[in-house]
Amino acid sequence: MMLTLLNSFYWQKEPAILSSETANLKLALANIIHGATLTGINVLLLLFGYLLARHKKLGGAQLWSYLFIFGWVIVLSLYFIKDSIEISVLYNAFFPMLRNAYPLITGIIFGWLTVEPFQKLFERSKISYYAFIVIAIVVPSIFDKDIFYYDSGATISYAWVLFILGATLTTNVTKKRAWCEFTILGILAILALGLMPSISQASHGSLTTAYRLTSAANAVIILPSLALVRLLVSNPKLAKMKIKTQFLLSFLGVVMVASFPTISEALNELNDKSAWGTRYLEAFQAVSLPGIIFFVTYLLYLLPVFKHAKALDVKFIPRKLLKIHPKQLVLSLKKWGTNHKVALLVGGTLLFLSYLSFVATNVDWRVANTIEGNKSYNAFIYCILQRPQLIVVNALLLACLYWILRALTNNFWFSFLTSDFLILIWVIATHLKIASRNEPILPSEVVMVGAYTNLLSMVPHWILIVAVIVLVVLVGLIIWLNLKKPIAKLSWKRRLFYLVIPCVVVGSSFYWNHDAFPLKKPMQTLGNDPAFYNQLYAAQLNGPTLQFMNNLDVVIMKEPSNYSKAKVEEIVAKYTALAKEINQTRTNNLSEQTIIFNLSESFSDPNHVTGTKLKSDPIPYINSLMKKTTSGYMISPGYGGGTANIEYMTLTGFSLGNFSPTLSIPYTQLVSSSTYSPSIANYFPSSVAIHPYVGTFYSRTEVYKKFGFDDFIYDGSKTPLKHKEKIQNSPYYSDRTAYANTLDMINSNKKSGQFINLVTMQNHMPYDQDTYASNAKISVKKAVGLDDYVAKMINNFTIGINYTDKYVAEFIAKIDKINKPITIVFYGDHLPGIYSNDMNKDSLNLHETDYFIYSNKYARKHGATNKLTNSSYVSPSEFPAMVAEQTNSKVSPYYALLTKIYQTTPAEFLGGESSSSTERKVDYVNSEGKLISSKQLTKEQKEVLEDLKIIQYDITAGKHYVKNTNFMKMLQ
Repeated sequence: MMLTLLNSFYWQKEPAILSSETANLKLALANIIHGATLTGINVLLLLFGYLLARHKKLGGAQLWSYLFIFGWVIVLSLYFIKDSIEISVLYNAFFPMLRNAYPLITGIIFGWLTVEPFQKLFERSKISYYAFIVIAIVVPSIFDKDIFYYDSGATISYAWVLFILGATLTTNVTKKRAWCEFTILGILAILALGLMPSISQASHGSLTTAYRLTSAANAVIILPSLALVRLLVSNPKLAKMKIKTQFLLSFLGVVMVASFPTISEALNELNDKSAWGTRYLEAFQAVSLPGIIFFVTYLLYLLPVFKHAKALDVKFIPRKLLKIHPKQLVLSLKKWGTNHKVALLVGGTLLFLSYLSFVATNVDWRVANTIEGNKSYNAFIYCILQRPQLIVVNALLLACLYWILRALTNNFWFSFLTSDFLILIWVIATHLKIASRNEPILPSEVVMVGAYTNLLSMVPHWILIVAVIVLVVLVGLIIWLNLKKPIAKLSWKRRLFYLVIPCVVVGSSFYWNHDAFPLKKPMQTLGNDPAFYNQLYAAQLNGPTLQFMNNLDVVIMKEPSNYSKAKVEEIVAKYTALAKEINQTRTNNLSEQTIIFNLSESFSDPNHVTGTKLKSDPIPYINSLMKKTTSGYMISPGYGGGTANIEYMTLTGFSLGNFSPTLSIPYTQLVSSSTYSPSIANYFPSSVAIHPYVGTFYSRTEVYKKFGFDDFIYDGSKTPLKHKEKIQNSPYYSDRTAYANTLDMINSNKKSGQFINLVTMQNHMPYDQDTYASNAKISVKKAVGLDDYVAKMINNFTIGINYTDKYVAEFIAKIDKINKPITIVFYGDHLPGIYSNDMNKDSLNLHETDYFIYSNKYARKHGATNKLTNSSYVSPSEFPAMVAEQTNSKVSPYYALLTKIYQTTPAEFLGGESSSSTERKVDYVNSEGKLISSKQLTKEQKEVLEDLKIIQYDITAGKHYVKNTNFMKMLQ
């Protein structure tokens, strides 16, 4: 038993001695020792066959019971020594035989069931026994062909052969002869194993065949093992000895542990973390585990299940089953179904809706480019075959809604049908969100209750009409069913139980991602992977309901390893010195400038999208302006959505890549509840946000207050929008309206400087409506996956940005006439979700939006420039530093840090996937537009980015050490 475990633990990780390239004495000894450990499993199987054939008390039912129970003991043990467990481990524990989890055990059981004819055959003819050895063992070893599929001693056929040999072993052999056989075969085995490396070196010039004989299934190992067992059984005392069942079962336990690679991997992980030598620990575990296994087996044998199993004879079970009449079986099933009809109705419906929710996460009904490279899977088949356990988990989560309604109303039909209706709405809403933004619904969006009315306005009208019709029918159906098919009321105890379960489930979800949470490992084993770095992938993998729950547990940011008050003070001092150095050459004050950050909704040139070509340039003015001024491509973290995240980066200078993946929308998850939220607005005597739409999205009304804005002007605000104009059938106010209101604020400001954050809405989705009259001159010529629907969306969007181009030209002309230093940072927040490109292949391209920074004539006359270097590819968080440099304005220590980042580091890109659930995958885009990894950054670049990470952590999740310093204040 010890040799078996030593072989499993020690030789799984190849010792350094076997890495030798030439034959030597150490290699020969290592090969001999390896061969000696391989005899352990052979002796175990042979001896088990011999003893089991003579141990009449142990039956097949007991063997299977032990296999099942001890398998679960192994699983529970793994939870304590391994960080995570695959779902296959649970399946193996549930179905050890069907999944062939332990091939050697399966071979033993098959051997036990088929041994009788072989016993009779070998008793009649000893020659047949030796012929069996020659055919089954010697011949495959001589020709080195695995004709019976032994796979070096890891298969059913290998275990079956050894079991049969052990069970049919003759005992009428003298001890002298047995000793002679064992000695001769042992010496031959030692010589063969020891000389094989030298033979290989001599015949091949390498060690390619040095370990040909070092296999548990090779005759060189099996024959000495067989001789050893013959030697043991030649002792008459052994034949008379009473073997306890627990001892035989402990043999099985050792074989299970040895043939379960997950255990070896787990122990290796544990050993690597220990201060002891790994090899010493492996030897200690091999020596100590047999005793532990015997002790555990002894305790398990006391369980009642073994007493019941002992009474069963599996050979007669099939006969008993055949005696059951089919009609009797049907009646029994029908009676059971009648008694549990309510539970079956609810469970079946929720399982179907859960399955439907998985399918709904795939817009084109394909799980594409998310699971394995560029492979694409049928969503309907993939969900049911690859994620069945999570379909059940999602169904249980959906059941919480039913249980709450049932507990509160005690009315089955109302609870059942209402919950089904709400779940269907959830499924449809998930599908619509993913179709437009490649992202599932998140908790941060659900809390925006005030925005629901406006969200509904974006839903296709036919869906709303259908929903209203279904709702009316539903009300009538509930009334009718309550009258015609009443279901018994629940007791108050059952109602209380139904109410408690959802509270426990929802409450526990706030801890699912905590390492110390007891259910984290079981959930990981079931396949729950939050994958916060890619919410769409996670929703397809886990189901939208489970992924929604995963996002309830929000960690703002992982604490940097070197975060401390002293480190923050060091950074403050470092960039205070840099700010003073920068300010020596700067002549202007940012607080005296008029700065406009213009987030132009979805603005991007379709001609820049891979595979897309329009008949002409839809934005001729902006393209010409970009050639004359600071411009390039902004690397957006979003596609089809995520406006507030880009806006957050531009206003704070913080990197979205530094935040935890669980923080999906800083506006709603962080700023709205924060006590310290510095922004660019703090540097101006007057600041205003303008959004020609409702102000409830992303909690902007609260966020802008936290950021220090003096006013927020939106549709319905106290300070009214003076200009309201729409284009043709567009549901949104035009960009001309946005600029007209902005000009009003510029002209009405009497203070020395002003900051305006302008967020437009003109080019917002939907794009499949008849918003504008067609314009053939700028229509789409070609695009990936181009059809009538795609063409309609691209054409609508193109006409919209063509209007934007004209309005920008008008706005620039007007601010050029104003005698104030005005600088506008114009940028598209993300591309619209209208393209059919492969996100894996064209990910960077689909995250590049156009931007420019323009200073008016007055500003240029007073020190501003219109052409910054290193501006081809930038991050949104770099705009504050860039606008300070373009206006030749002095900086704070914090803006000195942002300036250093802008001037020395490449732009941040968050479009890639990560294997981590605690950190986002951040790549970078160099000045040539090529992707580089963080590993390719220089030491200086890594250092300055780490400085920002520490400051960002201190302000957003830390102890605000920087708050009482001059780090955020402008220096003169």
